[in-house]
Amino acid sequence: MEELDRHTCEEESMLHVRTGSLVLTLVAMVTASSFAAGETGGTDGPEVSRLAWRRSYKQAAEEARKRRRPIFVKVTATWCGPCRQMHQLTFKDERVRRRLRRDFVLLELDADEHPDLVSGFKVQSYPTTLVVSPELTVVKRMAGYQSAGDLIPVLELVRSKDAPPEDEGSSEDGEAVSALVAENTKTIAFEGFCLTSLLDDNKLRKGTIEYTAEYRGQTVWFHSEDHRQKFIANPERYWPAANGECLVSSRDGRSTTSGDPRVGVIWRGKLWFFSDREMQQRFIQTPHQYAGS
Repeated sequence: MEELDRHTCEEESMLHVRTGSLVLTLVAMVTASSFAAGETGGTDGPEVSRLAWRRSYKQAAEEARKRRRPIFVKVTATWCGPCRQMHQLTFKDERVRRRLRRDFVLLELDADEHPDLVSGFKVQSYPTTLVVSPELTVVKRMAGYQSAGDLIPVLELVRSKDAPPEDEGSSEDGEAVSALVAENTKTIAFEGFCLTSLLDDNKLRKGTIEYTAEYRGQTVWFHSEDHRQKFIANPERYWPAANGECLVSSRDGRSTTSGDPRVGVIWRGKLWFFSDREMQQRFIQTPHQYAGS
């Protein structure tokens, strides 16, 4: 494979992550099945200590209404390092587990699997932790990693019904959650660039309105009908990591930033987009730090 000029990706070249002159063609994907499965299974302790995370918002909302309990929502992503830290540390703390089991209906949402709910909850960074009343009103929002020490006082306040609405004093206090219906409208994804061309052809090409497909609530444009059909046959292969967000910018609970296809890399057979060239270069230097492996 020819060496690519790292400063010409605005033309028709996608950048492969390289070490020296070698393309990193690692094919062994790090699975996150144990993380995605939450704590409803596994062997991390006696049955009594496990947390019963629901995966359906509709089910959790109905249970919260019947039991008159608030919903504790954790919004995570398998590629998110701080999310994994909360899973491994915060939610293994027995003080946290005891309060969650006692007072809440638990809901875990994977951001990649439920983009409509993420939009409905107005999540802008990962992890995000929410407390939602039985009436489906957000009463507390916590962005970024939360330690057990951070979380326990919040859980106690909610239990005593003293927790203030999120962003007290703003116009969004006590805003009703409408996440049962997707709020995100269909937009032209990734500035109209053809994902199939980026990954398969290693070329940055604009798609056209003539060749489109709908995926995850967004309209994706393609360079040709052949590119469109390849995407339709296997959309997850072409969909960029982290939904196209810049992992470097959003790390450690900072606000998520949409990545730019013109500033991207191909690594582990996936497209990775970044907000600017500086973020791209930081990823290239230590990709595992941001990819969570």
